[in-house]
Amino acid sequence: MEKGNRPPDRMTPSYRVLVVDDEASVREVLARQIARLGYSCDTAESPAVAVELLRTGDFDVALLDVRMPDTDGLALLSEMKAAHFDVVVVMMSGAGSIGAAVEAMKQDAFDFVEKPLHPELLRSTLERACRHREISRHARQMETVAQQWEATFNAVPDLIAIIDAEHRFVRVNKAMANSLGCAADEAIGRLCYESFHGTHCPVEACPHAMLLADGLEHKTTLFDERLSRHFFVSTSPLLSSAGRLIGSVHVARDMTPQKRIEDELRKANSGVERLLSSMSSFLIEVDSDLAVSRWNAAAERTFGLPACQVLGKPLLSCGISWDRESMASEVQGWLAARRPIRLKELRYARPDGSEGFLGITVNPIHVNESEPAGFFLLGVDITGRLQLEMQLVQAQKLESIGQLAAGIAHEINTPTQYIGDNLEFLQDAFENLNRLCDTCGKVLAAAKSASLTTAAIDDLENKFADANLEYLQKQIPRAIQQSQEGNKRVASIVLAMKQFSHPESAEKTRVDLNAAIASTITVSRNEWKYVADLITEFDAGLSGVNCLPGELNQVILNIIVNAAHAIADVVKDGSEGKGKITVTTRQDGDWAEIRIGDTGTGIPEKVRSRVFDPFFTTKGVGKGTGQGLAIARNVIVDKHGGTLTFETETGKGTTFIIRLPIEGDQDND
Repeated sequence: MEKGNRPPDRMTPSYRVLVVDDEASVREVLARQIARLGYSCDTAESPAVAVELLRTGDFDVALLDVRMPDTDGLALLSEMKAAHFDVVVVMMSGAGSIGAAVEAMKQDAFDFVEKPLHPELLRSTLERACRHREISRHARQMETVAQQWEATFNAVPDLIAIIDAEHRFVRVNKAMANSLGCAADEAIGRLCYESFHGTHCPVEACPHAMLLADGLEHKTTLFDERLSRHFFVSTSPLLSSAGRLIGSVHVARDMTPQKRIEDELRKANSGVERLLSSMSSFLIEVDSDLAVSRWNAAAERTFGLPACQVLGKPLLSCGISWDRESMASEVQGWLAARRPIRLKELRYARPDGSEGFLGITVNPIHVNESEPAGFFLLGVDITGRLQLEMQLVQAQKLESIGQLAAGIAHEINTPTQYIGDNLEFLQDAFENLNRLCDTCGKVLAAAKSASLTTAAIDDLENKFADANLEYLQKQIPRAIQQSQEGNKRVASIVLAMKQFSHPESAEKTRVDLNAAIASTITVSRNEWKYVADLITEFDAGLSGVNCLPGELNQVILNIIVNAAHAIADVVKDGSEGKGKITVTTRQDGDWAEIRIGDTGTGIPEKVRSRVFDPFFTTKGVGKGTGQGLAIARNVIVDKHGGTLTFETETGKGTTFIIRLPIEGDQDND
């Protein structure tokens, strides 16, 4: 193997030539001439060496000698063709043969020249061979591009057609052919408007025809009844190299799935809008700039403001008459909140000017974990509900008064009865003493006048005997003491009633919790004294509690009466033993805790989740309305910000646990 000389001024020759010849002198001459022409040249003395070079190097042109000792050039050409070497072959022969030349051409040799090669012939041959090489490479590249384009053209899901100026298909892709119901080559030459729209459709209605008329791109949407599909159609001009309009490119995108999704979204959105409009609760959406972006029909009714009047306006200046001085700072807090906020009784001015109350839940909106996007206000006007709650509380109080009236009358009747009996005794004793005093006066007057007779003295003795002074001296003090005790008992009951029926107030006041519970125990005594012994364990260190006294007393009364009824179901009338009610208080940090336990029947497991439901009761008909515990929960939880829970065991009893914030839930509203 020999390497030819390369021109020193060409660092990277454009083409590389391989010379294959068994004569060394021929190889040297050709290598020198080729190098002078500016090509890179390698040489091989045999076909075997040539094949090795072709496998390891990239050659553009190969000059092959036809006759060589091992094998001839035609055999090498055949082997090169079988190996698919990408090289232009020029056959060389010292003895020209028409047959060899023909055979070389049959095997795709580019040229056949005779040796010795004149420099000019060599130059022109190499130039033509290299030019052929470039054309072949470009043709293969174009073929690859064409194949790629064809594959892409047919792989595109859009329906594509190229249409000439005569309204006939020039080319269609696979998707378009499938929609036309034929093979792609069968569509060629068809009239486009007949294929798309049917013969009844005039040419003027065809987008292609409109494009040919004005030369502008056309875009439209249409429903293909033949395919029952929706399409977005784009028709673009097709220009010649001279810029003349010769046809159009027609692209139709199947929008049926998107149209279906759009219809479903539109339907869902319409359903959401109908739902929002039919909601009894108002829904207000506020964006991150605190401007109103949604205002449903219920909001219009509640605040008397149409949506068109408030949308886009700041929430605080949209026309709602909030009765809250801290509203501006609170709204800023709603925007930054991480969880829903409950506003239980927010005062506002109703459209008619009257005072109203709103129950609102603020639901923050966050685009991600850190960026607030606004919030929703969901709520209702609860003015009517609050009025109904007040009526229910009053009804419960009337029910309690009805239950307590007979018992209190009995409690007062007992001391007043023996006070009356003692007064009658004292009246009789006074009359006897008065007669004795009259007789003593007469005897004293007679003694002074010295006219005292034995009969007068006998009469005085009889009066002393009738008066039974020894008995009166013992009984009168006892009667007076009993009357005083009875009077105190009546006074304590009256005081307890006064404390129990504390005047209603919307403001919380500080109350001695132990004294309030004691008064409630007193007025309810007739409800429990026959069936239970009531034990109190009050925390003497419990400070006053900020609360609504009247409503809290009502809660204690309801639970004690329920405890008495639960015990009565066990001990009946108490003739064979009583149960026990235990009332304890204690201070737990900033909280006051009240426990009211009984030894009654306990609460069945299947109804424990319903004990605080309005109108639910386990008592027999006529023994309870089921409002007591529901109202108790409202008073303790909603009005005081406390908790009301219970511990129970079937057959052993129940303990209700009330926990109240000592300073009161001042911000509960």
